Amino acid sequence: LLAVATLQSVQAATNVQKVIDETYVQPEYVLGSSLTEDQKNQTLKKLGYDASKDTKQLKTMTPDVYSKIMNVANDSSLQLYSSAKIQKLGEKSPLEVKIETPENITKVTQDMYRNAAVTLGVEHARITVAAPIPVTGESALAGIYYSLEANGASVPQENKDLAQEELAALSNINAENQGKEGYDADKLNVALTDIKTAVANAKKNNSNLTEADVRKIVEETLKNYGLSSSVTADQINLIINFAVNLSNSGVITNSDFTKTLTDLKNSIVSKAGDTFNN
Repeated sequence: LLAVATLQSVQAATNVQKVIDETYVQPEYVLGSSLTEDQKNQTLKKLGYDASKDTKQLKTMTPDVYSKIMNVANDSSLQLYSSAKIQKLGEKSPLEVKIETPENITKVTQDMYRNAAVTLGVEHARITVAAPIPVTGESALAGIYYSLEANGASVPQENKDLAQEELAALSNINAENQGKEGYDADKLNVALTDIKTAVANAKKNNSNLTEADVRKIVEETLKNYGLSSSVTADQINLIINFAVNLSNSGVITNSDFTKTLTDLKNSIVSKAGDTFNN
């Protein structure tokens, strides 16, 4: 039974990338339902939509769809403006995320989206995000889930929950520490890639990984990047809770999980200038 459960987890994790490779030769667009017609056209232009080439039907993220995708209560008053495009990339290409309207995505950075997408099971794809007015940007990830599932991907609820938990933790910690001495968003994102890799490797070697083991990984990694003094105890606990949940999930059984994290880490470090010297 354990072997079957493990195999199912691996298949669920790898199915996401398989669907992207087979289905997203043409990009797919998911638009927030709160957009006016003018805002919709403006957003599509920002996302690079070309009606002569992009013949796949546009998708709309409504509060009803959002509630089903995220397994939460339906709230008809929910405002959904963040929109996303997802497209296949070559197997050797790294995962890309571009925010076309950085002035309007106020809480989530490109690398936060990338970290969460890896947790979701995406290995290589191009994801583009845009919004016509200032919004947090957190609902854009739900649009990616919606698109993937509509195209046949099996995205386990735990993967979605983990990706959202990670995105919320990273964006909240980043917002609370803006301008604080010793804090750096690039270092936080790289620390998360190291933490996820270390948890996956530790779990492989010890199936009885404890919360104390995970806490040690998190605290030592944050110390390694000089973040211990700027990140608060409550924020560290957010990361630990996420890492514990990750350690108990099937996401980390995907053989490409740590490789994708390494690619993400190298990408962040390479564009961060002198941030990671020494």
